[in-house]
Amino acid sequence: MEIIKITPQGLCKGVINAIHIVNRALMDPNTNKPIYMLGSLVHNQNIVGALSKKGIIILEGKTRLEMLDHIESGTVIFTAHGVSKEVRKKAEEKGLAIIDATCKDVKQSHEIIQEYLENGYLVLYYGVKNHPETEGVLGISSNIIVVRDKEDIENLPEYSGKVALATQTTMSFLDAVAFHQLLLKKYPQIELIEEVCNSTRIRQQAVLKQKEQLDLLIVVGDPSSNNSKMLKEVAEKKAGLKAIMVESLEDLKQYNFSGYKRIGITAGASTPNAIVNEILAKLPQGVFQTELVTDDYLVSKK
Repeated sequence: MEIIKITPQGLCKGVINAIHIVNRALMDPNTNKPIYMLGSLVHNQNIVGALSKKGIIILEGKTRLEMLDHIESGTVIFTAHGVSKEVRKKAEEKGLAIIDATCKDVKQSHEIIQEYLENGYLVLYYGVKNHPETEGVLGISSNIIVVRDKEDIENLPEYSGKVALATQTTMSFLDAVAFHQLLLKKYPQIELIEEVCNSTRIRQQAVLKQKEQLDLLIVVGDPSSNNSKMLKEVAEKKAGLKAIMVESLEDLKQYNFSGYKRIGITAGASTPNAIVNEILAKLPQGVFQTELVTDDYLVSKK
Protein backbone atom coordinates (compact mmCIF):
# COMPACT_ATOMS: atom_id res chain seq x y z
CA MET A 1 0.00 0.00 0.00
CA GLU A 2 1.36 3.38 -1.04
CA ILE A 3 0.16 6.45 0.88
CA ILE A 4 0.32 9.78 -0.96
CA LYS A 5 0.06 13.02 1.00
CA ILE A 6 -1.65 15.52 -1.27
CA THR A 7 -0.44 19.09 -0.86
CA PRO A 8 -1.47 21.73 -0.16
CA GLN A 9 -3.93 20.51 2.44
CA GLY A 10 -5.02 21.09 6.01
CA LEU A 11 -5.06 24.27 8.06
CA CYS A 12 -5.30 27.50 6.09
CA LYS A 13 -3.76 30.76 7.27
CA GLY A 14 -7.11 32.06 8.55
CA VAL A 15 -7.63 29.06 10.83
CA ILE A 16 -4.00 29.11 12.00
CA ASN A 17 -4.39 32.77 12.92
CA ALA A 18 -7.70 32.17 14.72
CA ILE A 19 -6.23 29.36 16.84
CA HIS A 20 -3.21 31.52 17.65
CA ILE A 21 -5.43 34.43 18.75
CA VAL A 22 -7.53 32.23 21.04
CA ASN A 23 -4.51 30.42 22.51
CA ARG A 24 -2.99 33.81 23.34
CA ALA A 25 -6.21 34.92 25.06
CA LEU A 26 -6.34 31.73 27.12
CA MET A 27 -2.78 32.26 28.35
CA ASP A 28 -3.31 35.95 29.17
CA PRO A 29 -4.24 36.38 32.87
CA ASN A 30 -5.81 39.74 32.02
CA THR A 31 -8.45 38.26 29.72
CA ASN A 32 -11.86 38.99 31.26
CA LYS A 33 -13.73 35.89 32.40
CA PRO A 34 -15.91 34.13 31.50
CA ILE A 35 -14.88 33.73 27.86
CA TYR A 36 -17.67 33.10 25.36
CA MET A 37 -17.48 32.18 21.70
CA LEU A 38 -20.24 32.93 19.19
CA GLY A 39 -20.54 29.50 17.60
CA SER A 40 -17.63 27.30 16.58
CA LEU A 41 -14.24 28.99 16.07
CA VAL A 42 -13.90 26.87 12.94
CA HIS A 43 -15.94 23.95 11.67
CA ASN A 44 -14.04 21.19 13.42
CA GLN A 45 -15.39 19.53 16.54
CA ASN A 46 -11.94 18.40 17.70
CA ILE A 47 -10.79 22.02 17.88
CA VAL A 48 -14.08 23.20 19.39
CA GLY A 49 -14.03 20.40 21.97
CA ALA A 50 -10.46 21.23 22.95
CA LEU A 51 -11.39 24.90 23.48
CA SER A 52 -14.40 23.90 25.56
CA LYS A 53 -12.21 21.75 27.81
CA LYS A 54 -10.02 24.80 28.36
CA GLY A 55 -12.96 26.72 29.75
CA ILE A 56 -14.35 28.61 26.75
CA ILE A 57 -18.15 28.65 26.67
CA ILE A 58 -19.29 27.80 23.13
CA LEU A 59 -22.67 29.35 22.38
CA GLU A 60 -25.07 27.98 19.80
CA GLY A 61 -28.18 29.61 18.44
CA LYS A 62 -30.06 30.75 15.37
CA THR A 63 -28.01 33.94 14.94
CA ARG A 64 -24.98 35.65 16.49
CA LEU A 65 -27.24 38.47 17.69
CA GLU A 66 -29.37 35.97 19.60
CA MET A 67 -26.27 34.33 21.08
CA LEU A 68 -25.22 37.68 22.55
CA ASP A 69 -28.44 37.75 24.58
CA HIS A 70 -26.95 34.99 26.73
CA ILE A 71 -23.86 37.03 27.68
CA GLU A 72 -23.91 39.59 30.49
CA SER A 73 -20.21 40.10 31.15
CA GLY A 74 -16.73 38.88 30.30
CA THR A 75 -15.16 38.34 26.89
CA VAL A 76 -16.72 37.38 23.58
CA ILE A 77 -14.79 35.80 20.72
CA PHE A 78 -15.83 36.41 17.12
CA THR A 79 -15.04 33.30 15.09
CA ALA A 80 -13.00 33.02 11.89
CA HIS A 81 -16.18 33.28 9.81
CA GLY A 82 -16.72 36.94 10.70
CA VAL A 83 -19.71 38.84 12.12
CA SER A 84 -21.97 41.66 11.02
CA LYS A 85 -21.62 45.27 12.15
CA GLU A 86 -24.79 44.80 14.23
CA VAL A 87 -23.21 41.97 16.20
CA ARG A 88 -20.09 44.00 16.89
CA LYS A 89 -22.16 47.03 17.94
CA LYS A 90 -24.32 44.96 20.29
CA ALA A 91 -21.25 43.40 21.94
CA GLU A 92 -19.77 46.86 22.47
CA GLU A 93 -23.04 48.21 23.91
CA LYS A 94 -23.11 45.32 26.41
CA GLY A 95 -19.63 46.34 27.57
CA LEU A 96 -18.04 43.05 26.58
CA ALA A 97 -14.34 42.64 25.88
CA ILE A 98 -14.02 41.59 22.23
CA ILE A 99 -11.50 39.17 20.73
CA ASP A 100 -11.81 39.19 16.96
CA ALA A 101 -10.56 36.00 15.31
CA THR A 102 -12.14 36.82 11.94
CA CYS A 103 -10.10 35.61 8.97
CA LYS A 104 -8.39 38.56 7.26
CA ASP A 105 -9.65 37.35 3.89
CA VAL A 106 -13.23 37.31 5.17
CA LYS A 107 -12.79 40.90 6.37
CA GLN A 108 -11.44 41.87 2.98
CA SER A 109 -14.39 40.18 1.28
CA HIS A 110 -16.75 42.27 3.42
CA GLU A 111 -14.92 45.44 2.38
CA ILE A 112 -15.07 44.56 -1.32
CA ILE A 113 -18.78 43.75 -1.16
CA GLN A 114 -19.39 47.05 0.63
CA GLU A 115 -17.57 48.89 -2.17
CA TYR A 116 -19.73 47.25 -4.83
CA LEU A 117 -22.88 48.20 -2.93
CA GLU A 118 -21.72 51.79 -2.59
CA ASN A 119 -21.11 51.86 -6.35
CA GLY A 120 -24.74 50.95 -7.02
CA TYR A 121 -24.46 47.21 -7.65
CA LEU A 122 -27.02 44.59 -6.83
CA VAL A 123 -24.85 41.99 -5.05
CA LEU A 124 -25.62 38.27 -5.23
CA TYR A 125 -23.81 35.97 -2.81
CA TYR A 126 -23.00 32.39 -3.81
CA GLY A 127 -22.93 30.63 -0.48
CA VAL A 128 -24.57 28.29 2.01
CA LYS A 129 -27.69 29.65 3.65
CA ASN A 130 -27.45 29.81 7.47
CA HIS A 131 -23.65 29.41 7.32
CA PRO A 132 -21.94 31.85 9.76
CA GLU A 133 -19.91 33.46 6.97
CA THR A 134 -23.10 34.03 4.98
CA GLU A 135 -24.77 35.49 8.07
CA GLY A 136 -21.92 37.97 8.45
CA VAL A 137 -22.16 39.03 4.80
CA LEU A 138 -25.94 39.51 4.96
CA GLY A 139 -25.33 41.83 7.90
CA ILE A 140 -23.59 44.25 5.53
CA SER A 141 -26.84 45.05 3.73
CA SER A 142 -30.38 43.71 3.50
CA ASN A 143 -30.12 44.12 -0.28
CA ILE A 144 -27.65 41.22 -0.69
CA ILE A 145 -29.32 38.10 -2.10
CA VAL A 146 -28.02 34.60 -1.33
CA VAL A 147 -28.08 32.22 -4.32
CA ARG A 148 -27.07 28.58 -4.46
CA ASP A 149 -28.94 26.76 -7.24
CA LYS A 150 -31.04 27.10 -10.40
CA GLU A 151 -34.23 27.55 -8.39
CA ASP A 152 -32.70 30.58 -6.67
CA ILE A 153 -31.85 32.04 -10.09
CA GLU A 154 -35.42 31.56 -11.30
CA ASN A 155 -36.70 33.47 -8.26
CA LEU A 156 -34.45 36.49 -8.84
CA PRO A 157 -36.15 39.74 -9.85
CA GLU A 158 -35.80 41.31 -13.27
CA TYR A 159 -33.02 43.89 -13.06
CA SER A 160 -31.21 45.95 -15.69
CA GLY A 161 -28.74 47.72 -13.43
CA LYS A 162 -25.25 46.68 -12.36
CA VAL A 163 -24.98 43.22 -10.79
CA ALA A 164 -22.05 41.41 -9.16
CA LEU A 165 -21.57 37.90 -7.80
CA ALA A 166 -19.53 37.38 -4.61
CA THR A 167 -18.56 33.95 -3.29
CA GLN A 168 -18.29 32.40 0.16
CA THR A 169 -14.62 31.64 0.80
CA THR A 170 -15.25 27.94 1.50
CA MET A 171 -17.19 27.32 -1.71
CA SER A 172 -15.60 25.84 -4.79
CA PHE A 173 -14.49 28.72 -6.98
CA LEU A 174 -14.71 26.31 -9.92
CA ASP A 175 -18.41 25.91 -9.11
CA ALA A 176 -18.72 29.67 -8.64
CA VAL A 177 -17.41 30.23 -12.17
CA ALA A 178 -19.91 27.70 -13.53
CA PHE A 179 -22.71 29.31 -11.52
CA HIS A 180 -21.71 32.70 -12.92
CA GLN A 181 -22.21 31.29 -16.41
CA LEU A 182 -25.77 30.28 -15.46
CA LEU A 183 -26.46 33.72 -14.03
CA LEU A 184 -25.33 35.36 -17.28
CA LYS A 185 -28.52 34.04 -18.89
CA LYS A 186 -30.55 35.99 -16.30
CA TYR A 187 -28.26 38.99 -16.03
CA PRO A 188 -25.94 39.34 -19.07
CA GLN A 189 -24.26 42.26 -17.31
CA ILE A 190 -23.31 40.39 -14.12
CA GLU A 191 -19.69 40.59 -12.96
CA LEU A 192 -17.88 37.87 -11.02
CA ILE A 193 -15.98 39.35 -8.09
CA GLU A 194 -12.45 37.95 -8.05
CA GLU A 195 -11.79 35.55 -5.20
CA VAL A 196 -9.93 36.90 -2.17
CA CYS A 197 -9.02 33.58 -0.58
CA ASN A 198 -7.56 30.83 -2.77
CA SER A 199 -7.18 28.24 0.02
CA THR A 200 -10.23 26.27 -1.08
CA ARG A 201 -9.37 26.43 -4.78
CA ILE A 202 -5.74 25.31 -4.51
CA ARG A 203 -6.71 22.35 -2.31
CA GLN A 204 -9.33 21.31 -4.85
CA GLN A 205 -6.90 21.72 -7.73
CA ALA A 206 -4.42 19.47 -5.92
CA VAL A 207 -7.13 16.79 -5.75
CA LEU A 208 -8.00 17.22 -9.43
CA LYS A 209 -4.37 16.53 -10.35
CA GLN A 210 -4.78 13.06 -8.84
CA LYS A 211 -7.32 11.99 -11.47
CA GLU A 212 -6.63 8.38 -12.51
CA GLN A 213 -3.67 8.31 -10.11
CA LEU A 214 -5.37 6.94 -6.99
CA ASP A 215 -7.45 3.94 -5.98
CA LEU A 216 -8.93 5.84 -3.05
CA LEU A 217 -8.89 9.35 -1.62
CA ILE A 218 -9.31 9.94 2.10
CA VAL A 219 -10.59 13.42 2.97
CA VAL A 220 -9.92 14.27 6.61
CA GLY A 221 -12.45 16.80 7.84
CA ASP A 222 -15.46 17.55 9.98
CA PRO A 223 -18.92 16.79 8.48
CA SER A 224 -19.94 20.39 9.27
CA SER A 225 -16.98 21.79 7.30
CA ASN A 226 -18.17 23.06 3.93
CA ASN A 227 -14.70 23.14 2.37
CA SER A 228 -14.05 19.53 3.49
CA LYS A 229 -17.31 18.37 1.93
CA MET A 230 -16.41 20.24 -1.24
CA LEU A 231 -13.07 18.38 -1.43
CA LYS A 232 -14.89 15.05 -1.40
CA GLU A 233 -17.40 16.29 -3.96
CA VAL A 234 -14.68 17.53 -6.31
CA ALA A 235 -12.86 14.21 -5.99
CA GLU A 236 -15.93 12.16 -6.83
CA LYS A 237 -17.71 14.32 -9.40
CA LYS A 238 -14.83 16.06 -11.18
CA ALA A 239 -11.84 13.78 -10.73
CA GLY A 240 -13.78 10.50 -10.84
CA LEU A 241 -12.07 9.25 -7.68
CA LYS A 242 -13.51 6.98 -5.05
CA ALA A 243 -13.47 9.06 -1.87
CA ILE A 244 -14.38 8.77 1.79
CA MET A 245 -14.43 11.44 4.50
CA VAL A 246 -13.35 10.80 8.08
CA GLU A 247 -12.85 12.98 11.15
CA SER A 248 -10.04 11.04 12.77
CA LEU A 249 -7.78 8.00 12.70
CA GLU A 250 -10.32 5.92 14.61
CA ASP A 251 -12.97 6.46 11.93
CA LEU A 252 -10.82 4.34 9.60
CA LYS A 253 -11.58 1.19 11.62
CA GLN A 254 -14.76 0.60 9.63
CA TYR A 255 -12.94 0.33 6.29
CA ASN A 256 -10.99 -2.48 4.64
CA PHE A 257 -7.99 -1.03 2.80
CA SER A 258 -6.45 -4.32 1.68
CA GLY A 259 -7.64 -3.93 -1.91
CA TYR A 260 -6.12 -0.49 -2.47
CA LYS A 261 -2.62 0.06 -3.81
CA ARG A 262 -2.47 3.87 -3.95
CA ILE A 263 -4.32 5.89 -1.32
CA GLY A 264 -4.25 9.68 -1.30
CA ILE A 265 -4.84 11.76 1.82
CA THR A 266 -6.02 15.34 1.86
CA ALA A 267 -7.68 17.50 4.52
CA GLY A 268 -10.02 20.44 4.88
CA ALA A 269 -8.79 23.91 5.80
CA SER A 270 -9.98 23.53 9.39
CA THR A 271 -8.57 20.05 10.07
CA PRO A 272 -5.85 19.92 12.77
CA ASN A 273 -2.52 18.88 11.32
CA ALA A 274 -2.01 16.44 14.20
CA ILE A 275 -4.91 14.31 12.94
CA VAL A 276 -3.57 14.13 9.39
CA ASN A 277 -0.05 13.36 10.55
CA GLU A 278 -1.31 10.54 12.78
CA ILE A 279 -3.25 9.01 9.89
CA LEU A 280 -0.22 9.22 7.61
CA ALA A 281 1.89 7.46 10.23
CA LYS A 282 -0.52 4.73 11.35
CA LEU A 283 -2.61 3.85 8.29
CA PRO A 284 0.24 1.85 6.67
CA GLN A 285 0.58 -0.10 9.94
CA GLY A 286 -3.15 -0.79 10.19
CA VAL A 287 -3.20 0.81 13.65
CA PHE A 288 -6.35 2.85 14.32
CA GLN A 289 -6.02 3.80 17.98
CA THR A 290 -5.38 7.51 18.47
CA GLU A 291 -2.80 8.87 20.87
CA LEU A 292 -3.75 12.52 20.44
CA VAL A 293 -4.65 14.68 23.43
CA THR A 294 -6.52 17.99 23.76
CA ASP A 295 -3.52 20.28 23.22
CA ASP A 296 -2.60 18.52 19.97
CA TYR A 297 -5.71 19.92 18.29
CA LEU A 298 -4.74 23.50 19.15
CA VAL A 299 -1.27 23.53 17.63
CA SER A 300 -1.50 26.41 15.14
CA LYS A 301 1.47 25.51 12.95
CA LYS A 302 2.38 22.85 10.44
